[in-house]
Amino acid sequence: MKRKYCLLVNELSNSGKARSVIEQYKQQIESILEDAEINFIKKGVSLSEVAELKSKSFECIIACGGDGTARSVAIALKGSDTKFGLLPLGSGNDFAKALGLSKSFVQNLETIKQQSITEVDILRFNDQHFINTLGIGFDGLTNYLASKSIVKSDLKYVVAGFKALVLSKPFYVQIDTEKESLKIESMMVIVANGSWEGGKYFVSPESRNDDGISEIVIVKKVSKFRLLIEFIKLSLGSTFTPDIILKHKVKSCRIETSSDQYVHADGELVNNTSSFVINVEKEKIKALV
Repeated sequence: MKRKYCLLVNELSNSGKARSVIEQYKQQIESILEDAEINFIKKGVSLSEVAELKSKSFECIIACGGDGTARSVAIALKGSDTKFGLLPLGSGNDFAKALGLSKSFVQNLETIKQQSITEVDILRFNDQHFINTLGIGFDGLTNYLASKSIVKSDLKYVVAGFKALVLSKPFYVQIDTEKESLKIESMMVIVANGSWEGGKYFVSPESRNDDGISEIVIVKKVSKFRLLIEFIKLSLGSTFTPDIILKHKVKSCRIETSSDQYVHADGELVNNTSSFVINVEKEKIKALV
């Protein structure tokens, strides 16, 4: 017989604060999620490998951390009957928004206990995966600068965004989809499985993570002043002005940029590159929402 709940706590999440949050709520965890096992995952240990191992003994693996933690655990569970739960403890928690989770830790424990399941898409790019957004260009540069920031709150993305405005340059992007091809000069490209990124930026309002498709949002070449205005709007909870973007719904596509670009997957930096092959995986995860 499998035990029910296994919590995997990424000790690096939210600048190392994840462990203290779990310890603070340990009594509530034990009360609501009976017989739960709590595992603290240290730096250098593969979350995906631990999740895969634990899935053989538990019905539900609960990722405790930010979007990167959620992605690592989700990858290990794709296509399996093991349920994916999430206690968002990161700075952005965009995937948690897509699952309808709350800012209340205890309420999220109750959500996990209720066992309401949705089958959620996982996307592959080249030989890697993402579950929320893939950002190329200005978006990736912003995440790179945020990762180097001394600011520890989600304001680090705002500060990094202003720095990226100064440093970013337009590039040509060639996109080949199932239906068409186009080439355009762009400031950034977002491949979205969810609507939000960076904790507050509503970049793809039409995105759903359970519909078997992804949305490509291409921000056209604009002046830095116009990009600043758009960035301020996003910071205030609005979305892109329609005339500066192109959008495509796809199951798969190929993206080529005229030069290597900064790239993030779910807020985690990946190697700069100029070539992307993107597919929605057939295997999904059974996520508690």
